[in-house]
Amino acid sequence: MGRLKSPDRPQGVHLKKNRSPVLNGFTLMEVLVALAILSIALVAIVTANAALENTVMTTEQKISASLFAHNIMAHIQAFGIDKYDQAGDDSIFAHNDDFEYDVQVDATDIVNLRRVKVIIKNNGMPIYQEEGFF
Repeated sequence: MGRLKSPDRPQGVHLKKNRSPVLNGFTLMEVLVALAILSIALVAIVTANAALENTVMTTEQKISASLFAHNIMAHIQAFGIDKYDQAGDDSIFAHNDDFEYDVQVDATDIVNLRRVKVIIKNNGMPIYQEEGFF
């Protein structure tokens, strides 16, 4: 025969054969330990996310600086370093408000061959440089 449910007994309370109540559920200590473990895991995830976001921003900035330097070098290669120096044509690159750049031209031991270095800066700090010979 099945047991009859007592209307006086709260749900989740079962009686053992010796009639002592057994509660189903978690103790306060178990809940606190679970919350502590969960909070440690969440702090680790938030910290990793912040570090990843910083890395992504730095990488995007370096990629943009690299493309900007390639653009300047291509311009120098296409129009020649003499025309580039004489024209002083910075307006071609004025659309890039994020970066400043310096172009250094050095003579080499070989006649008509010069070393060109493009340095890309952000807030005065160099973040990328590219060299070529023309």
